[in-house]
Amino acid sequence: MNEETKILWINFLKGLTRSLVQANLYKSDHPQVVEALDQTLSALTPLASSGEINLTLEGGKLLADGKEFLSADKVPNSIKNLFAKFQAQTFTFKAGATRDEFLALCGAQAVKTDPYEYIKGRGVSGIIPAKSVYAKVEAGDGRSAIKPGAQAGGEGGGGDGTGDRSGAPGAPPDEELEPADFPRSLSLIASRLTPDAAEQKRIVDALMKKFLQEVNERVSKALEEVKNEKRKIENDMNRTEAVVSSIAEGVVVVDGEGKILMMNPQAEALSGKRLGELSGKKLLDMAALENQVLSLASEIKSESQKNLPGDVAVAGDKGLAETIKKATAIVQNQDGRIVGTFSIPTDAAKLREVEKLQSDFVANMTHELRSPLTSIKAALDLLRKESGGENQMLNAAIRNAERLNSIITDILDFSKLQSGKLVFRQERTDPAGIAREAADSMKAWAQSKGVALELRLEPGLPPVYADPNRTSQVLINLLSNAIKFTPARGRIEVSVDAGKEALSNYVFFSVKDTGPGIRKEDQEKIFEKFVQVASGEKVGGTGLGLAITKAMTVMQGGRLTLESEPGKGTIFRAAMPVYRGQGEAQAAAETTAAPQPAKPWWRKLLGI
Repeated sequence: MNEETKILWINFLKGLTRSLVQANLYKSDHPQVVEALDQTLSALTPLASSGEINLTLEGGKLLADGKEFLSADKVPNSIKNLFAKFQAQTFTFKAGATRDEFLALCGAQAVKTDPYEYIKGRGVSGIIPAKSVYAKVEAGDGRSAIKPGAQAGGEGGGGDGTGDRSGAPGAPPDEELEPADFPRSLSLIASRLTPDAAEQKRIVDALMKKFLQEVNERVSKALEEVKNEKRKIENDMNRTEAVVSSIAEGVVVVDGEGKILMMNPQAEALSGKRLGELSGKKLLDMAALENQVLSLASEIKSESQKNLPGDVAVAGDKGLAETIKKATAIVQNQDGRIVGTFSIPTDAAKLREVEKLQSDFVANMTHELRSPLTSIKAALDLLRKESGGENQMLNAAIRNAERLNSIITDILDFSKLQSGKLVFRQERTDPAGIAREAADSMKAWAQSKGVALELRLEPGLPPVYADPNRTSQVLINLLSNAIKFTPARGRIEVSVDAGKEALSNYVFFSVKDTGPGIRKEDQEKIFEKFVQVASGEKVGGTGLGLAITKAMTVMQGGRLTLESEPGKGTIFRAAMPVYRGQGEAQAAAETTAAPQPAKPWWRKLLGI
């Protein structure tokens, strides 16, 4: 093979290798695929000047038109996989082979059906895979070849082959060469070669030795190939595990049923729960806890008796899963093996960062506004006292300063809630005292609007476990909301009742008004931030009051509900837990707790 032909063969193999890889990564009209196919065809045309070329993989060598071209270890894996897929020894490429035929050949690698039927169904005639198997016949040692059924003629034997056939003692002359076992076959062959028993034994021993040697060599070679394949699979697994581990810090250990056994601190931070809360639960249940995405193999048991499916179950927020998927790309080598990934920050991560910046800005801004506002309000109060309280402009300025202070307070409280910095000091508290304080602070405003404000207390109320200031703020927010939306000559009732039967662990603070009511479709919206809705009417304010009120109630172990119909008013009920020695029990447990035994090393490692 001259140098020019060798270069053409190299270009043909490069183009074919690229085509096999690119065609399974991209669509058929992708520029990479088109370029690879054109390279293959441009090299095929001069090579197949005689009409066709043959590519053969046999005996650990790649043959180009019957001539040794490459050793097996230098043949690209994509070419090897092509031969293995078709279980072929030779591929014939005709001069008229088209791009579509090469594209069909590349596509046959990925199909699960018979590849021959696949290319046949696509009309491929310019590329012909062949399952030919060649047998090598080595030269003999000069002895006559033995054919099945041959007869050894003895002295005096007739020329017609009917003479004495007893030259092989102990072997029936008409016995077939198909005995039940291999040693017996060798003995029979040796008996037909010589009548000497010692010579027969020597021949059998030599053949048996040669046979065992060949078997050992074949077995060793097969084992070496299996070991190499096993090593490749292990390397691929280790590389993939290393790639996945490099993009994740959290570790969750599960059993064969997917139940959580252990988690390290990073995984606990992602789930938002401690191991003690999740231990024994199925991993798929984690996705329902927060905005999380979970990908889990459909079969997670270790299994060696059957092929496991490659299906993956994905649970969690679909939008977030799609965002993460779009932000990460897998890196593969030319054999299709995963060797890495590259990612960009996901939209969710960017959003969290922006929200944190926004929260910090709001907190700092409200603090900066509150200081000068407090000074302005104090100065206005002094001026009103000096003027005898009759100056309408001063009164309007003071009311607007108080309104602005209320807005800033709402924004600051909401910012603290979002950042988790709002502190609650729960203790044994008298619910009647909280209700009186809230009603007294709002009575003047209600009277100025012509709204009657009444207070009703059930006798014998049990104490509640609550922060007095925060709970009073909850009631004030509910009263403020009722006063805003109740028209003149309306009525607001504040009542406190102990829960009955199944609700005996709560005390209910209720605020009932005779306002326009709230439509059913709007009742969930009003607890959202920056929302103000009441029969389509909007009033001044931030729209944060009810969102803050609900959060303050829930964070103290309570609940907030409402009942309303358009035209029939609204009832808000804030339930607070009854005091049953919660604070003392916790303090006693902390002071009398026995010293904890030293943690084992694995608990320290996982932060449990």
